Amino acid sequence: MLVLTDELLLNYIRCARRAYLNLYGDRSQAEPEKAFVQKLRRENQQQIFSVRQDHPTQVVRYPRGDWQTGYHNTLSLMEQGVERIERGVLWLAPPWQLPDFSVVQSSNSSSSQLSQSTLVSRPTILVRCPEPSRWGNWSYYPVNIKLGKRPKTEYKLIATFQAFLLTQIQGCLPTDPLLLLREGKEHRVNCAHWQTQLWTTLMDCLAALAQSQAPDVFISRQRCSLCSWQTACQTVARETQHLSLVPGITPSRYGALGELGITELVQLATVELPPEQLPESLTPSVWQRLQQQARSLFHQEPIPLPHAQPTIPQGPIELYFDLEAEPERQVDFLFGVLCINHVQQTEQFYALVAQEPEQEFLIWQQFLALVDRYPQAPIYHFSPYESDTLRRMSRRYGLANRSIQSLLQRCVDIHALIVQSATLPVESYSLKAIAQWLRFTWRDQGLSGDQTVCLYDEWLESGDRTKLETIIRYNEDDCRATYKLKAWLVEFWQSQTAG
Repeated sequence: MLVLTDELLLNYIRCARRAYLNLYGDRSQAEPEKAFVQKLRRENQQQIFSVRQDHPTQVVRYPRGDWQTGYHNTLSLMEQGVERIERGVLWLAPPWQLPDFSVVQSSNSSSSQLSQSTLVSRPTILVRCPEPSRWGNWSYYPVNIKLGKRPKTEYKLIATFQAFLLTQIQGCLPTDPLLLLREGKEHRVNCAHWQTQLWTTLMDCLAALAQSQAPDVFISRQRCSLCSWQTACQTVARETQHLSLVPGITPSRYGALGELGITELVQLATVELPPEQLPESLTPSVWQRLQQQARSLFHQEPIPLPHAQPTIPQGPIELYFDLEAEPERQVDFLFGVLCINHVQQTEQFYALVAQEPEQEFLIWQQFLALVDRYPQAPIYHFSPYESDTLRRMSRRYGLANRSIQSLLQRCVDIHALIVQSATLPVESYSLKAIAQWLRFTWRDQGLSGDQTVCLYDEWLESGDRTKLETIIRYNEDDCRATYKLKAWLVEFWQSQTAG
């Protein structure tokens, strides 16, 4: 008998394959939980602690994983009318009555399987309210405390799931669940609006978990980055040349390609389709980009974009600029600048570090002094973040008689130049993916930008200088990778114009 928890359901909503592997997968193929995930969990616990400081709670105690004991202890507190219950367990064992929705009744096998499952959910807090229930003139509604800045669909579906369990347990429909989000934002969930989607999702989830094989792999760069199964799934995808590895292929576009019978890289690279045969989700321009990307990957060679004539500023002295930031503390703590002097044939890296968050203003002044030393030098960076940060810093701290426009005019976004001028045989247009294709290697293999955030927190807590040195080394490699990309782009376009 399946125990369907809100965590399992949340994983399914985000990725059906992840939910399946968490339940049945070979754990030896999973990576240890990433440090950044642990950091996010600590930040969420701090969120909960702040709420608890303002509104004390009574915490439910039970052995780890013993949902039934947790539920009975929660039920005891609810029967007593405790004001706020933290870490409560909502538990519903079969058989229980399915709601009378057409979506439920239309799928007899799935609905039967669902009604024989045990449902478990753990809202952050259960809050008492003056609505009558089977215990008397009070009842409870769920409050979930989340790190997100906006009320995501998955948050709302889980809250609706909890509301259903509470209805069964207390004998009345609860007050609309509450989401407490980052920066003190609140959102009430209209459960009636989400009921149909919840039950469709529940039945789809059970159907997926009942299969003998894991759901098809789909690599989504943002969603997959924090998952323990990322490497295992990437291995499967690369072995099969899965189309999700092609930049620009979203789940909806993948489905549209499947309907056209295009399931392999070679097909996408070679098939000829007239515009009138393309579905609405694949406009001619989108189709052209995807096909060129597939051809680049299939032949493992870069392809210049039609009519592209990139202007790549160069100078006798060039600056390569990269930032490291800690979003939770709202601080940019490292301005890294690599100075390439082509005249003197020298390279110098400057690491401007805020050893404490309060030193951000100091390193901003140091950065301005450094770029003023080379007023004609282009400032290369990768992604809009650096130029956006310069704007933000100028508003926060000022420019001391400088013009932000004159500074921004020196900035050259290498990422923008690449994507506007060439298609590369890469799975992603990230700095790391492109630089690794060019055989550039970072000295600290496996380190990521997310981990530098964790390392900065560890530096602040421990004062361990090696943490800071690792971040500086990583940032310098980012600057050098940007330099390599710029050099390659210049050489590539010189060869194109010469040919």
